[in-house]
Amino acid sequence: MLPLEFVRAQAPDIGERVSIDSLTSHIATLQDAGGYRSRVTFTPGNDSAAVHIRTMFEAIPGLTAVELDTFTVPADPPYAARPLYNIVATLQGRTRPSDVLLLGAHYDASASRMGTSVWNQNWSTIRAPGADDNATGVASIVEIARVLSDPASGYACDVTLKFVAFASEESGPAHQGGHGGSGHYAQSGRLAGENIIGMLSIDMIGYNPSTYYTAIVSDTPSAWLGDRFRAAVDSAGIQLLTNARPYPTATYSDHEQFWEQGYAAILLIEHAPPWNSSAVYTANPFYHKTSDTLGTLNMELVRRVTQGVLALAVSLGGGVVTGVEDDMSRPVATVLLANYPNPFNPTTTIRFLTEETGWTRLAVYDILGRETAVLVEGSLHQGPHSVSFNATGCAAGVYFYRLETRRSVHTRTMLLLN
Repeated sequence: MLPLEFVRAQAPDIGERVSIDSLTSHIATLQDAGGYRSRVTFTPGNDSAAVHIRTMFEAIPGLTAVELDTFTVPADPPYAARPLYNIVATLQGRTRPSDVLLLGAHYDASASRMGTSVWNQNWSTIRAPGADDNATGVASIVEIARVLSDPASGYACDVTLKFVAFASEESGPAHQGGHGGSGHYAQSGRLAGENIIGMLSIDMIGYNPSTYYTAIVSDTPSAWLGDRFRAAVDSAGIQLLTNARPYPTATYSDHEQFWEQGYAAILLIEHAPPWNSSAVYTANPFYHKTSDTLGTLNMELVRRVTQGVLALAVSLGGGVVTGVEDDMSRPVATVLLANYPNPFNPTTTIRFLTEETGWTRLAVYDILGRETAVLVEGSLHQGPHSVSFNATGCAAGVYFYRLETRRSVHTRTMLLLN
């Protein structure tokens, strides 16, 4: 009998239903914001974005409910009494409806890096399209809601899934503090006794020209949730680099308010922090600027992170994906899984599954395509395999590992640290 991780990898991949076209369409609409090209809180563009998100959720027939969660934030007159809205879409669980898994992303934007005087004087008219920060996150949760609630996906969830587009995450000249929408929701949930088993904040997942990488931010009590995300990405065979424990603890998104209320929560963000470069990331030069537009994004990265969040939702949500092959005695495809650990230094393990006995080759290449090591070459039996790679003496950086059989070729990336 095959290990569970290999069974999952060979199952029909619900993640393939994630559409780059859908993600791109949502981001394009949100950055335009009704023609205002700004989603700064208390602006018409922000109001337009809220209407669009609600409309998109309501257009998904499989959702149980779409509601507005109304609140106010401390603000200068005349904004102090003006209502703001979290948009909450629900897919009710079938056997554990009182357990809630929450996927959240803020829909407001900022142009705070355009200069203090400009920001203070022209905040209501300055362009803040916020394609990366955070139209990417909103597009991700809307797309996941569409896929998981679609009967064609064959998914039946045990727990209740909530998809929440938060308002007022960014601070601004008319109000201070930030995290207003998530703070209201988390506090209200705690007072109402809502059993949120996990919260994922998806914030800035689209700018990275260097690698397919996303960072996990977590406090210690929530680290298990980061581990589950990594495991879900691995099991689904998604080619996405992530950081491993210890995860950085940072409070610059909506997950922070759920920590305050004692809920397990993590942040997925393109890098922690997004304004610093590293071996896997080039600092985002468009952060909080009018140049944060769709054309600067790596949409394949957005798709892969969305697939990872979807895989985690399926993993934590329980339930079944209909049509999954129940016969575990024989693999139906050759699968190359993510190496573990990744990033690594100097040793990592590469796992793969061969669908039939026969010639197999596994090799490692550097970023220039030069062969670094041949780990397997010859006849292997059908089934799961595990091979260790020791990179002692190799330069730090991104490497590729390539699995070849007579029927297929598979390639993934890994990161060697100093």
